[in-house]
Amino acid sequence: MNSDIENEVSQCGICEKFKKANSKEPLKPHTVPFRPFEKIGVDIMDFGNVSYLFIMDYYSKWMEIIELANKCADEVITKLKSIFSRFGVPNAVISDNIPFNSYIYKKFANDWDFNYAFISPHYSPSNGMAERAVGIAEGIMRKAKEDKKDYFVGLMEYRNTPISGLNLSPAQIMFNRRLKTKLPISNKLLNAELFNDIREKLIMRQNIQKFYYDKTAHPLSELKQKRKC
Repeated sequence: MNSDIENEVSQCGICEKFKKANSKEPLKPHTVPFRPFEKIGVDIMDFGNVSYLFIMDYYSKWMEIIELANKCADEVITKLKSIFSRFGVPNAVISDNIPFNSYIYKKFANDWDFNYAFISPHYSPSNGMAERAVGIAEGIMRKAKEDKKDYFVGLMEYRNTPISGLNLSPAQIMFNRRLKTKLPISNKLLNAELFNDIREKLIMRQNIQKFYYDKTAHPLSELKQKRKC
């Protein structure tokens, strides 16, 4: 009887569709960049009735959270120009569609000479790193609200916290030095340092994450034309 049920389900297009939606495919990680701000992820997040432009560097894990007056492409582009003036123009910007699929944004990308790519709506793990980073950003915002403080201190602390598996903070990877915060620290620890093998460590860290993720995942077969239930 079980084999009959499995056969019936396999022949049902709707059943197969929902089965695939709930299945977990192997992780398809992004290629690790070679330098800071070579590739960034951008998104718009809402918190407390305020919209923010969220930016994450795929290399250093450096994050930016910038308040937006609105979600229009013009406003987003103005904020991106401000960021690019400080960190340089990235090679690639990964984003969701809206408002990044607008004509004005595509023209901006062409004028400023960077490539853009959109996240697949059918495969969210492809942007898992950015999604986790947005979760961290939202946590920073929630804590700041509970403590009745602004979020900049929490964001600075995140940037100064070593990344698991690297023992280097986003600030150290981005600027080759720690940030001076409100906490006491020796001036010697704030001096610039040269860090080697960062990309190799990032690749190793990514491979470990994929290994554990894929333990409960499997490739999905192509969806064949099925009869309707």
